[in-house]
Amino acid sequence: MADMSRRRRDRSLPENAEYILPDPQLRAYDHGVGTLKVDGVLKGHLASVVGEIRFPWRSPWPWFVIVWTDGSKENAFEDYGPLWYTVRELDSGMLDYYGPSVRFERRGLFGRRIRYSKLGPPCVFEFAWLPSDEAAAVWQELGLVDADF
Repeated sequence: MADMSRRRRDRSLPENAEYILPDPQLRAYDHGVGTLKVDGVLKGHLASVVGEIRFPWRSPWPWFVIVWTDGSKENAFEDYGPLWYTVRELDSGMLDYYGPSVRFERRGLFGRRIRYSKLGPPCVFEFAWLPSDEAAAVWQELGLVDADF
């Protein structure tokens, strides 16, 4: 399930700043994997799948998961038009997101364990798609399955 509060958004864009997709089907995004770097140092990978949203109109519906270099995964998040915040950023070679979440566990009522996480610090990552054959290999290395999205 998407946690849209985790997705940073460029609030400087006007609300009517539609983005025209270079590839209206987002083919590169379906089972795509890209690198997330800071100052040239690999911090993680961004993986994506593309579904279809049908309301209010038919459109591709990309979902994203970040897998950090330590193997931890963030919650999935989505993007959709007409503003395409995430797609717009990725197409420009960057992603404005957060660093790895910090996970906590505590005892709740009746001794139940409660797990939660807090966002890492804001960060702007350099982003680049991997070629499809390399992306498929990295997808396997990261242990990704469609249920992650």
